[in-house]
Amino acid sequence: MANKAVISAVNIRKEYVTKKHFITGKIKEKYVAVKGASFEIEEGKTIGIVGESGSGKSTIGEIVGGLQEPTYGNVFYYGKNIKDLSEEEYRNYRKSVQFIFQDPKGSMDPNYKISDILSMPLLTTDIAKNKKEAGKIIDKMLIRAGLDLSIKNKYPAEISGGQCQRAAIARALIVNPKLIICDEPVSALDVSIQAQILNLLRELQKELNISYIFISHDIGVVNYMSDTILVMNNGTIVESGEAKNVLLNPKEKYTKKLIESAFLE
Repeated sequence: MANKAVISAVNIRKEYVTKKHFITGKIKEKYVAVKGASFEIEEGKTIGIVGESGSGKSTIGEIVGGLQEPTYGNVFYYGKNIKDLSEEEYRNYRKSVQFIFQDPKGSMDPNYKISDILSMPLLTTDIAKNKKEAGKIIDKMLIRAGLDLSIKNKYPAEISGGQCQRAAIARALIVNPKLIICDEPVSALDVSIQAQILNLLRELQKELNISYIFISHDIGVVNYMSDTILVMNNGTIVESGEAKNVLLNPKEKYTKKLIESAFLE
């Protein structure tokens, strides 16, 4: 049986208005962050999106994950335009597409303990009926993410960056997502911790058949994680293909530059 496309992006374009006429409100200038991007991600597969800062890669992730709307173009979840989803279908889509961000501590409320942060999505999506039930699920997920259970009684500021990123992975996984959008998930971590987190993500993908969109400026890291790579420059996908082929036989000068910079670091 052929793999199903969890998410399909068709001709995505994102514009931001940067200047309007002060009297008429007419748009005078706009910045185009993403220009006509199209791709699809299948179940259990990883698409890597690589490019320098400002290339539009994070914007694509936010559009696919429903955090921003495209100016033009469409996003499909299992073949259905997310604009046409019913309220219940949209809730399921938002639950099924999760994020892991670059700064794990910044993405967590510092006023809540890890157990509270992980229980919120369980209770709001009715996966758990009460805190006791949520606690059992949290314990299993923390162990799966390679964390000691004592972590759940601590605040984000009380644990290391690596532990906090593992907790963020646990939070993303706890609602049984189909797709996780990983936006620079290891760039703020030490190299040794980076390897641990990347290996954990790969193990969890095999175990749970999760799809990833893996966003990074480092083409070496993207190659390690991805089945397919999209190379972005100034909002445009300038090269795409099987990860190994893109790394070994880059067609674009920009891609070659990214490869050279990755192996010089």
